[in-house]
Amino acid sequence: MAEGTGTGTGTETTAVSTATTTPITAEQLAAVKPVLQQQMLVDKAEASNAAAKLDQAADSGKLTLDVDAADALIKAVDTARDQVMDLWKRTSDQLATPLQLGENPVAKAISARFSELAVGEDRGAAKALLDLFKVLDDISNALSKNRDTIRQAEDEAEQGFKKSGGSW
Repeated sequence: MAEGTGTGTGTETTAVSTATTTPITAEQLAAVKPVLQQQMLVDKAEASNAAAKLDQAADSGKLTLDVDAADALIKAVDTARDQVMDLWKRTSDQLATPLQLGENPVAKAISARFSELAVGEDRGAAKALLDLFKVLDDISNALSKNRDTIRQAEDEAEQGFKKSGGSW
């Protein structure tokens, strides 16, 4: 019997997740910060490069999709883009909440630094989400532009065919 499909008695069992989250300490976050920042920059650069290539391919006519495939891809990209925006909206306030490490100057400085890492204008996690939103929006726009070009070309071909006496 396949694992997780039942007990063999005809009753189905359902897996229950007991995963919990463990708060991360300031020291743990500080230890992984450089790695996370570097990976975020690499991911952002790769996504931006891919979006630029897609936009260039659409502009030059090298990107060709049929209309249905383009619509499906646009829908998927728009869904991902909307999920990123939803995540940004849900987490921005949480990310901006100061850490409660105490009232001494060192605790306040650490709290301010982590807040900057989370929502800082240049490199914060919230900024990374907005950058990803922009990349996905650019991809969606390039795909939409390509789809519209395909539709226009198909309409023109249909009209030309009909004018020459054919039926579409």
